[in-house]
Amino acid sequence: MIRILVLTTALAFAGASAAAAQDPHAWHTMQAQTVAPQSGITTVPANGAMTSGSPERFSVTFPHAMVLKTVTLTAEGQAPVVVTAPAAPAAATVSVALPRLAPGTYAAAWAAEGPDGHKMSGSASFMVR
Repeated sequence: MIRILVLTTALAFAGASAAAAQDPHAWHTMQAQTVAPQSGITTVPANGAMTSGSPERFSVTFPHAMVLKTVTLTAEGQAPVVVTAPAAPAAATVSVALPRLAPGTYAAAWAAEGPDGHKMSGSASFMVR
């Protein structure tokens, strides 16, 4: 019984490795099936944070290098503000300067792209006092 389990596990890993060797994007697909979509991603301001005054920058830290494309800020009663990130090389931590934000609760929806073309997006909510 143990030998069958070990052999089955070894074959599963061998199949995953072969798929990754043939398709450079296979790992991203496999990861998405087994790990939460936002796993390993942090933002500053952090999701749920309360800041004293308007934050100067919005930063995202990824488990691997990415290029931040846009950050869209929305707050109740205000028009959405789209901040386009300037061209920059891919990095594990990327950021963009923010305009001055009035007190309120904001949702920051971000979009990023990896050097290999894969895309990621997410959001964080924070309060400005």
